[in-house]
Amino acid sequence: MSRSFRLRFFSLLLFLIPVALLAADAILKPSKKTDVAKKSSAVKSKIDFAKQIEPLLRSHCYSCHGDEEEGGLRLDTKEHFLAGGDSGLAFVAGKSEKSPLYLRSAHLGDDDPMPPKGEGKPLSKSEVALIKRWIDQGAILPKALKGGMGKTDHWAFQPINSNVKFPAVKNKKWVRNGIDAFVLNKLEQEGIKASPEADRNTLIRRAYIDLIGLPPTPQEWQRWKTNSEANWYEQMVDHLLASPHYGERWGRRWLDVARYADSDGYEKDKPRPHAWRWREWVIRAFNADMPFDQFTKEQMAGDLFPNATLEQKVATGFHRNTLVNREGGIDPEEDRVKRTIDRTNTMGGAWLGLTVGCCQCHSHKYDPLSQKEYYQMYSFFNNMEEPNIGAPFPVNIASYKKKKAAFDKTYKAKYLDAITQYKKTKLKVSLDKWEATKPDTKSIWTVIKPETFRANKGAKLTVLEDNSLLASKNNPGRQQEYHITFRSKTTGITGFRVEALPDASLPKNGPGRATNGNFVLSQFIVKTAPIDLSKPIRQIKLAKAKANHTQQGTNPVKVLDGFIYLGWGIAPRTGKRHVLTVETKTPVGNKAGLQYAIQLTSGTHLAQYQTLGRFRISYTTAKAPLPFDGMDKNLADIITIPKGKRTVKQQTTLLNHFATIDPGYIKLKKAADVYLKKAPKNPWHIYKAQTIAEKKELRKTHVLIRGNFLTPGKEVQRGSFGVLNTLKPRGKQLDRIDLANWLTSSENPLTTRVTVNRMWQHHFGRGIVSSVNDFGTQGEKPSHPELLDWLATQFRTEMNWSLKKLHKLIVTSATYRQSAVARPELLERDPYNSWLARQNRLRVEAEIVRDVALSASGLLVPTIGGPSVRPPRPPGLDKLGYANGVKWKTSKGDAIYRRGLYTFFQRTVPYPMLMTFDAPDSNTSCVRRNSSNTPLQSLTLWNDSVFIECAQVLGQRIVKEVSVTKNQQQAIRSRIQYGFQLCFSRQPTEKEISILIKLYQSQLAICEKNNKITKEIIGKKKIPKNVKPAELAAWVIIGRTLINLDEFITRG
Repeated sequence: MSRSFRLRFFSLLLFLIPVALLAADAILKPSKKTDVAKKSSAVKSKIDFAKQIEPLLRSHCYSCHGDEEEGGLRLDTKEHFLAGGDSGLAFVAGKSEKSPLYLRSAHLGDDDPMPPKGEGKPLSKSEVALIKRWIDQGAILPKALKGGMGKTDHWAFQPINSNVKFPAVKNKKWVRNGIDAFVLNKLEQEGIKASPEADRNTLIRRAYIDLIGLPPTPQEWQRWKTNSEANWYEQMVDHLLASPHYGERWGRRWLDVARYADSDGYEKDKPRPHAWRWREWVIRAFNADMPFDQFTKEQMAGDLFPNATLEQKVATGFHRNTLVNREGGIDPEEDRVKRTIDRTNTMGGAWLGLTVGCCQCHSHKYDPLSQKEYYQMYSFFNNMEEPNIGAPFPVNIASYKKKKAAFDKTYKAKYLDAITQYKKTKLKVSLDKWEATKPDTKSIWTVIKPETFRANKGAKLTVLEDNSLLASKNNPGRQQEYHITFRSKTTGITGFRVEALPDASLPKNGPGRATNGNFVLSQFIVKTAPIDLSKPIRQIKLAKAKANHTQQGTNPVKVLDGFIYLGWGIAPRTGKRHVLTVETKTPVGNKAGLQYAIQLTSGTHLAQYQTLGRFRISYTTAKAPLPFDGMDKNLADIITIPKGKRTVKQQTTLLNHFATIDPGYIKLKKAADVYLKKAPKNPWHIYKAQTIAEKKELRKTHVLIRGNFLTPGKEVQRGSFGVLNTLKPRGKQLDRIDLANWLTSSENPLTTRVTVNRMWQHHFGRGIVSSVNDFGTQGEKPSHPELLDWLATQFRTEMNWSLKKLHKLIVTSATYRQSAVARPELLERDPYNSWLARQNRLRVEAEIVRDVALSASGLLVPTIGGPSVRPPRPPGLDKLGYANGVKWKTSKGDAIYRRGLYTFFQRTVPYPMLMTFDAPDSNTSCVRRNSSNTPLQSLTLWNDSVFIECAQVLGQRIVKEVSVTKNQQQAIRSRIQYGFQLCFSRQPTEKEISILIKLYQSQLAICEKNNKITKEIIGKKKIPKNVKPAELAAWVIIGRTLINLDEFITRG
């Protein structure tokens, strides 16, 4: 963009200030109230000291009347509370009018008020009323209270009151559901009126943004705007909860909690190509309204379920969202411990709302959580393995089976039948002719028959007809080990041969698994032991390794040096057979027989993923130097047997061998192999998922002194925090299923409170407990404790853990539907709106900022699910990654217009626009995003390429979708109105129309005189028919104006 163009728009910004103020003024206008009658039970409930009184004392009194005991009065233990202070008793049970605690808090009587002026925040009227009621009801203190009132008797650790009654309210007509009774009761105690209901336009956009994260289309807006049915709002809510975009909206919020990212973090920050598969599970779980207790259990322990389904295993990917350190020289155990600590801390925050991470080094300073208990919880996550498994979707499997059946049918008809017929006829004739030439049968090599064979790190070995082994499944990249055993009674073994063989299943026909068909073999080890294991296993000493071809920079001798950094490679001569021979220092073997164990290691630190694909091993008793070729001894023995005396198995073995050297057969097989490479790709190999699994042998867990993995303390067994409900085993030993059951138990006082509080926060911008990440003694007290417990009970029992039902309850309440107008008396008395006398205006989250721009312009691609995408980002950011190791290859096609949820999240170099608007860094769990207001955000909306393009397409859309009338002035008005529908889901005021008409006309005049500016404004977008370039440019400016208004990124 040219300097003159930027200056032009900078001056335009000055012009837009009155427009922005005008839009803000429109939002702040109160709407008409529509009340619907609801009944509410009027019950004076018993005051709960732990939940309602102790938090007040802690906030207002303990600083002076705790350990300090000013005036001889201490209120944080039962003994001292009852004893009173220098001035006498603190209260007289049943008589508030004679109780100093009430009188001084209410500023009544002749004594000094408490807290003293200037030494603390005075209690509100409703808080004083609670103290009065508690005293008049008998001033009951907890029986178990022996001191430390702020700890074990803290309100959050008490059982949920499942018998909460609706409080009495005067304005019963305002109450729509149970939520409103609790909120209105508080407001009436404070002498404050609730705000009127927001206008219909605001309610429509608010519900859309909150429930699916997208604004309504003009058609949807019109549908609900004109719906005259009494329950139109409930219909709209049901429609949104059924939308597949609901899962995206609320799934994104769970990704914050789960610290989801598409890369490892730390220095290397390698991409995680399969991380999205767990994200997909989350979206589907939310859309299916999976009960939250089941949602918890599957993520916590899906792999341990009896007959666990694939999706239940995928759910455990929750635990794989930790950072992983792949730097050189790290201690793997240290990194594993860090991941285990992160899993423990995340569980504590996500479900319990506690800062359990403090216990990593010492017992919690403020909450009754010991370090020993922390490591008992840690023990549940200390026995994990981290496998990646095949995880295709049912539709992928069905499609593959259909394509594979058609492919196999063609393969059989065109290739397999011809090969089979050739073997039966021409190949036999050729074999007879070959035998008639009396081939040399002086063989020196005997091919081993593998008895056992295995590969590490998820790879798989398969024995083929010729006793070669073929590797498949996972290619770990480094230190791929193959272990093969066989038995032999041969004496005097002098050497071994490794044949690296080509195969159609390997890249470039192999014989390696690297993309170019190469491999680097770094170790060849042979060990022996008597068959009866009467003697210990010993390693054979090997010498003189040589090969028929060696890649430049590699050396076959390196397979014997005991290191894995170098080895034998064969590039660029891939796709061919290659041979390595190794001599023994002394002959090996005895007549009684030996067991042999061979280990081959490939894929070095310097040659990652270059692992051996197909190979065959032989041994010999010949003297050095050992030749690379020579007939297999088994074949030589068969040839010496007269044809009529050979068994069927011997005949088949000989024929299969001859097929490998017969030109006619080789030609047919090569054509078949070429076709086989076109086979449909197995979805189990394409779609992977990061999961966890339990180790077979239980790893011991110790308290880590000061959190240091190098200084383990006493061993601990699995268990929970004693201040909460008892963790009961289902069987002999506790496991993660027991942990999940404990988290979701009706006896656990935290999980449901924490969950409903978090959902409440998302709808109001502030939780009933504002410290959503800390329900401990240092957290905030609930603004409406009875409402919190009523919601928790409803969620668990009446709603059966249904989040959709919880959302519907909240968004259909009169409390939620209030106007967001900030009245002066509310700002003075309740600046944080904790009493909920109005709604809150909220800046939408980072991903939604981008989504609403794409949606308004019509660019948004609404496809649900799939791998992460890389939209364009400012150039040069790759250099911010370590050693330029972070590469951002911009996605192609319309993938760049997908929702922000799907933007690839690189931990060390995240998408800058998201971070500008306060997206979390994904290094730790985030239950509440920051919401800042910075100049950089304005500049991003103004200058970021995605928002410039959205404005260009928005201008096009306004022009194309609103037809021109004979009355030019009316056409301009209609287009401005349509722009407001697209961007704000409302009609503009006359003042707004007037300002934008003037802006349009002034910019049109400028563009008509300057073609260069016009072209820069329009960009590369096509100009619609019958529209002048200058006209389109002026509408693009209108589009940029609308996108840059505060209202555009605000939920009213």
